[in-house]
Amino acid sequence: MSHTARIRITLVEDDPVIRESLAELIASDDRLQLVQAHPNGAHALEQIPKDRPDVVLMDINMPLMDGIECVARLSAVSSTTQFLMYTMYDDDQRVFEALKAGANGYILKSSTPDQILDAILELHHGGAPMSTAVARRVVAHFRAREERSLPADHGLSEREHMVLELLAQGMLYKEIADRLGISTGTVKQHIHRLYGKLHVTNRTEAVNKYYGR
Repeated sequence: MSHTARIRITLVEDDPVIRESLAELIASDDRLQLVQAHPNGAHALEQIPKDRPDVVLMDINMPLMDGIECVARLSAVSSTTQFLMYTMYDDDQRVFEALKAGANGYILKSSTPDQILDAILELHHGGAPMSTAVARRVVAHFRAREERSLPADHGLSEREHMVLELLAQGMLYKEIADRLGISTGTVKQHIHRLYGKLHVTNRTEAVNKYYGR
């Protein structure tokens, strides 16, 4: 095992079967460390600021306090923690409420175990992972408001345009690399350059600018 510090994960999920399944998935990966697994948002709100995990995997529909309210309150006091919504809901209202509350990524419970792990890793390394269905809703939302408009003076190369289009579709770095036949490292280089040209810092901002918000 590498000496690199493991990514510290906290789960917030009211379904005991799903919670246990996620705990087992995290325990199976040497890059991750499970800190706590909370059954509801109220319990998480009390403990997470003390534990200061790197990433919180957060359900939305829970008793006592839903995940969106929990993220909104935690993000105000846990600046070093990132929040990944993990839910069955992909409707526009919940997606945008979660992002507005401070969520850094949004994946669906239909995601495979590998997709969940990839999303956690991408989030921790500066990405903003979204399930494809969620990303398409984000894209559709902005397309409905305004046609795509990317000023020519941004100077994106053809390959950077391709990478950005795949980012907008919700693909993870590894999926983009496979689609374009390049390495993950090269994908990261393209993303770093296009973020600089667009003057943005994450996927959501890039997609917003790409579709002329």
